[in-house]
Amino acid sequence: MAIIVIVDDDPTIRLIASEMLRHEDYAVVQASDGDEALEVVSILPVDLVVLDMLMPNRDGLETITQLKAAHPEVRILAISSGGQMGSGLLLRTALAFGADEALPKPLHADTFTQAVARILAGSVPKAPAQMIGLQAV
Repeated sequence: MAIIVIVDDDPTIRLIASEMLRHEDYAVVQASDGDEALEVVSILPVDLVVLDMLMPNRDGLETITQLKAAHPEVRILAISSGGQMGSGLLLRTALAFGADEALPKPLHADTFTQAVARILAGSVPKAPAQMIGLQAV
């Protein structure tokens, strides 16, 4: 069973994403920021990190950099509403920093669970951002 860490400072997002993944029979651990995520990944054999880009303490880009340096085998699904800047630029940047795939919030159950399955299956092609639903800014 794959172990997935949901990292988001919004407890409602963590709860909803966790329930969607538990429904698909994944083991889910929650973290409220990048610091907690790095701690979890250091002690558990994590397969995937679902990572919000805008968080206090350690944001998503910093967390991607640290994860890739310490645990290059861990896959990353970046998520974001983008705040005032919108999600497109932030998620394209996350892909450039090493995220395997990126999705804008709000998360839709089918799109989210399909992205998770693709990443875990290792079938995520490195494609231009516009091919994964992110509009150019």
